[in-house]
Order: sequence, then C-alpha cells, then structure tokens
Amino acid sequence: MKPQTLRLLIIALLTTTGIFHLAVALLGVAPGLALPLTGFGAVYIALSFYVRKDTNDGSKSHSRNAILATLAVTLTGLGLGGSNYLANGGPMALPIMFVIDIAIIAASVMWLVKKRAKS
Repeated sequence: MKPQTLRLLIIALLTTTGIFHLAVALLGVAPGLALPLTGFGAVYIALSFYVRKDTNDGSKSHSRNAILATLAVTLTGLGLGGSNYLANGGPMALPIMFVIDIAIIAASVMWLVKKRAKS
C-alpha cells in the first residue's frame, strides 16, 4: 500500500473511531466512561484533521509528526481503555473501538516504515 493510501486510511479510521467514541459517550452506553470517551473522541477527530493538514506543510517530516502523535494517542487510548475494560468490563462497543485502534496503529507503523524506506 502506498504511503498516501495509508495516510487516507489513517484519516478515515481516526474519524470513524472519533465519531464512534462520541456516539457511545453521548448515548450513555457506558455511563462511567462518558468523559474519557468524549475526550478521546474529540482528540481522534482533531488528529484526523492534523494528519490531513500536515500533508502539504512543506516540512521535512512529511506528516511524520502527525503520524507519531497519532501513534502516541492511539497507544495511550488502547492501553487505558483496554486495562479498564479488562478490569471492569463494559459495552460491546469498546472491543470494536480497540480493533479500530489496532488498525490505526498497524497503518501508522506501515506508513512510517514505507516513508523511511523512501528516504
């Protein structure tokens, strides 16, 4: 897969999981998790814009900073959400979000590897 295609996939996955996080929080499916879900949902959507915007910024990083930020936030969300889910359980929506997080991480790592190989 080309880096451009991977980046578009990352943008789509970030937007999807951001909307999904906000929907689960607003629908009250996970009452104790409403605030963290809302926060991560907003951050994921903001990251999707950052990854998109950072494409033509003229920097030498060529979106590397946006992808690294995406990896950091997604790994944090997966770690925090996963540990909470294992300890307390939760709605069926959470494992679906974890799968999307794993897809974001995989696509981000692939993007970094492909960009490094081009350098």
